[in-house]
Amino acid sequence: MTFFEVLCANLLSFSAVALFFAGTAILLIGPVPYRDKRHRYAVMGALISYIIILSLVGTVFYKTGMFGWPYNGGEILLQYVQALGCLLLLRVMYRKPYGATLGATIFLQVAYDFGWNLEEVFAPDKFYHLDNLTERREYLFYEWVAIPLALVFVALLLYKLGVGKLYRLWERKKPGAGVWIFMSLYPVLSQMMQELVKRSEKSQDYNPLTAIIFLLIIYMIFMHGAREEMHRKQIEEQQVSLQQQAVYIENLEGLQREMRRFRHDFKNMMAGMYIQAREGDLASIQSYIQEMTADFDMQVGSQIRMMNQLANIRMAEVKGLFLEKLKEMQAQNISCELEVLKPFEGTVIRSTDLCRCLGILLDNAMEEVQGKEGGKIYIMVSSQNGGTTFRVKNTLYSSPDFPRVGTLGYSTKGENRGIGLANYKKILQEYEQALPVTAMQEGYFIQELKVSG
Repeated sequence: MTFFEVLCANLLSFSAVALFFAGTAILLIGPVPYRDKRHRYAVMGALISYIIILSLVGTVFYKTGMFGWPYNGGEILLQYVQALGCLLLLRVMYRKPYGATLGATIFLQVAYDFGWNLEEVFAPDKFYHLDNLTERREYLFYEWVAIPLALVFVALLLYKLGVGKLYRLWERKKPGAGVWIFMSLYPVLSQMMQELVKRSEKSQDYNPLTAIIFLLIIYMIFMHGAREEMHRKQIEEQQVSLQQQAVYIENLEGLQREMRRFRHDFKNMMAGMYIQAREGDLASIQSYIQEMTADFDMQVGSQIRMMNQLANIRMAEVKGLFLEKLKEMQAQNISCELEVLKPFEGTVIRSTDLCRCLGILLDNAMEEVQGKEGGKIYIMVSSQNGGTTFRVKNTLYSSPDFPRVGTLGYSTKGENRGIGLANYKKILQEYEQALPVTAMQEGYFIQELKVSG
């Protein structure tokens, strides 16, 4: 076959591979968070580029005889090229850091090999002489019909096993370096195991059990990591629940004290109203009642509203952070208002990173108003249109150099400060879906964190 004929055949073959990788990635990571038309075009361009480049590389390997290298060296090299292309494709699709898509890339490679090996059971002869018309037809049927059907079967199997949920939990756990090294060496280890199987069985046939074993190993790694992550999350949720119960108890005790105070003063208040009523001073009565209800609302109603807003935060880690910070503000007599417009479930930002960022914003706001007369903090969480906006707004008492806000070492609070916002921006550099906004308006310092997806 000529170079062009082999290239055309590879274009169709690698199209099936690319579609399998993209579809299974959606199963693992979740739907692609398209930002705009430009992002859609970028994903389509990356998908087409992946198919063309892999087809060219595969054609060159075939025509130059690299697939005949000892110990399947050519195939190992092609697998790494294929994995690198998949990594870049996922980077364009999800705009995540490379480390976040590496695990998905390796798993997709193993899943592809598993599907490829399912068909290999029925066609054990790996090498086809494409110059022979009969073998060429067998090869084309194998590449264009049999393998795509096997890949569809693998995708359905992974969906039924719930691998996507396990992978997302495993990814949050942040696996250790040993796991990444093992997974990255998959092409080499797979071929080494294959050679050992061949020598032990004294056979030259390809044994599909190798890919099946690796798929089971990685599946168990995902399951173990997911269980650890679920256990950790359960513990955190229990801690937050206990913390929330403690806050509720404190608030209930505060409400009870306020009610006792009003009950104690009720007769005196009624006596004052009775005298005003006898004199027919309705304006004084209305004013008196307004003052009484305003005082009651300030002491009791604000606490009730705060707990109602906290109930809309469904992410345990963030709720625990807000509970802790609100408790600190109450101890420091800092006035704070919390508004959660809609139930907040979570974002694409890892829970640990999100809590670090929100903690920095809240700490800075508390430091600015602490001990100041009339200082207030407003916290707003708004989840809508597939994104979430966090806003921390505090009374401003200093005059910051706005262009330098967030740079390392700059702070209006003295020397050896200015680390928090610098770390905040450094954390968010890993997430293209996150947009930090800083503003000063009408005597307030405003920090917003907008997260899409």
